[in-house]
Amino acid sequence: MATSLIVPLAYITVLVTSLAIFSRVYRRRKAAEKTSWEAWFPTHPARDTYISLISSPDPVPDSLLKSALLVRATADVKRIWRIRDDKMALTVLQNKGLVGDDTMARFAAAEKELEAEIVDVVSEANTFRPGWGGMIFQTATEMAHAERTREIVLNIPKAKAREDAPAASATAPSTSDVAESNSGTSTPNKSGANTPSKNTPSGKKKKKGGK
Repeated sequence: MATSLIVPLAYITVLVTSLAIFSRVYRRRKAAEKTSWEAWFPTHPARDTYISLISSPDPVPDSLLKSALLVRATADVKRIWRIRDDKMALTVLQNKGLVGDDTMARFAAAEKELEAEIVDVVSEANTFRPGWGGMIFQTATEMAHAERTREIVLNIPKAKAREDAPAASATAPSTSDVAESNSGTSTPNKSGANTPSKNTPSGKKKKKGGK
């Protein structure tokens, strides 16, 4: 009787132990995959610069810190624009079943990170001047628009050059055309003098009678 109970109990024990080990390994693997996700935004140089200035042991002027914080806010505005555009595209792709759960999870993490970044910038701005936190992103938006306009203006000559390049290549004469035009031209005499025509008189005739 005791022997008949030991076998099922051993089987159940081995089964439960195997399931527990598998579950632990599976959870660790999933956690490793989440931590190894590629960030939606790779780096934030403006934030790193501001943090390095604010934590510098040497005294840093407030004007420099404010400028660095404003540059950081401008970079955040550009990220807000990208998040908005990417969200629209991802929504369309998700409805078509072309985007996986990993991509949507990365995007959701990027949204939360950007929200925390905005809150941090607002709180830092209020430390310099009360109420500046409610205005800093308005100023940063104007700066971001100005930078975008400047980039568009600077890229106009490049775009025009790309458009004019095919037209210039189409209107340029080919090598065969140049050769044909050269073969159709007459070559001068070796002596360089023009041969007079037969109908052209060589000189005036002498008048009769000495006149």
